[in-house]
Amino acid sequence: MRRLARLLTAGLMLAVLLGASSCDGGEVSPGPTDGLTPKPEQIRLKLINSQPADSTGGIVHSYFADLVEEYTNGQVVVDIYPGSQLFPATEQWEALVTGAVDILADSTYYVSPYVPDVMISYIDGVFESYEHAYAVLEESEFPRILAEKIEEAGPVKTLGIHPGAMAMCVSNSVRETKRLKDLEGLRTQSSPGTPSIPLYDYTGMAAVPISYEETPAAFIQGVIDAVHFPPTAIKDLRLYETGKHMLCRYSLFFVGVLCINNNSWERLPADVQDTIVNDVMPKVYEFHKAAFREDEDTALEIIEQNVETINWVEQDDFDSYIEYSLTHPTYRVQMLMVDPEILEVIEGVRPGNE
Repeated sequence: MRRLARLLTAGLMLAVLLGASSCDGGEVSPGPTDGLTPKPEQIRLKLINSQPADSTGGIVHSYFADLVEEYTNGQVVVDIYPGSQLFPATEQWEALVTGAVDILADSTYYVSPYVPDVMISYIDGVFESYEHAYAVLEESEFPRILAEKIEEAGPVKTLGIHPGAMAMCVSNSVRETKRLKDLEGLRTQSSPGTPSIPLYDYTGMAAVPISYEETPAAFIQGVIDAVHFPPTAIKDLRLYETGKHMLCRYSLFFVGVLCINNNSWERLPADVQDTIVNDVMPKVYEFHKAAFREDEDTALEIIEQNVETINWVEQDDFDSYIEYSLTHPTYRVQMLMVDPEILEVIEGVRPGNE
């Protein structure tokens, strides 16, 4: 009888243990009686961009992901898919608003078909210096206005509007160029289906319809003999090995954006949202600002060491070009696409206008 009792007791204990297990065999999280607080469910978010993982943008986005995981104690993990792994750059916005991905972190250029106002950053002469550009982002309503316009275009929340680089260079394999008119006759890239930009018409450059992705190969193969790129792209793609002559200017301001799908944002607990907005994003902004300036300086140093000639557009030459641009049809159309309030804000913090 004692043996039977022992067997019955053992069987009862086994049944209790089995009953405590989940039906699918998974482990049970410690309950309140264990004296432990159940660990929150981990949330994983997909972030996409068009930039290589080892580029400045890629490094900034990794920094963002690291901070999110660190500041949420691993509750939120951001998985990055760089270099257009999941979607081409032109399809990233649709992927974000449909919820195919959670976060888009890239140049505002890829948002321009849906938010035309962002093209203000790609018009020569709007930003006159880094001092002016940073004042627009840090001392004006520009980030708020732009964020609201982006959010009106889709079910997204704008987490950050970030500064980029300002230099643009025409690299060519034919001859030295000291002034803008020296670019006349050089064949360079132009996005298929888009109107000619003022710079090309002013200088007399020959625009060849080639996609951004195909441009480096076309330059190397001699299909075109010049490229119009930021120095950081020329460095990353080693295009200074083909283009031995550079003409550079400071003018455009490559603003970046970091947005999250609304449904993805609402999945996050309120304390996590607060942490991302108030703790993570300010650090990401400052990191972004410093990283792009450093990368631009490094790129220009590397280019100068590897090309035959490098010149900078002189002020009088640039002023003549801007005066011409103001009457150009493409410029007029671009300006009509931008909210006048944005233009007023930018002018309001221009040095000398305060």
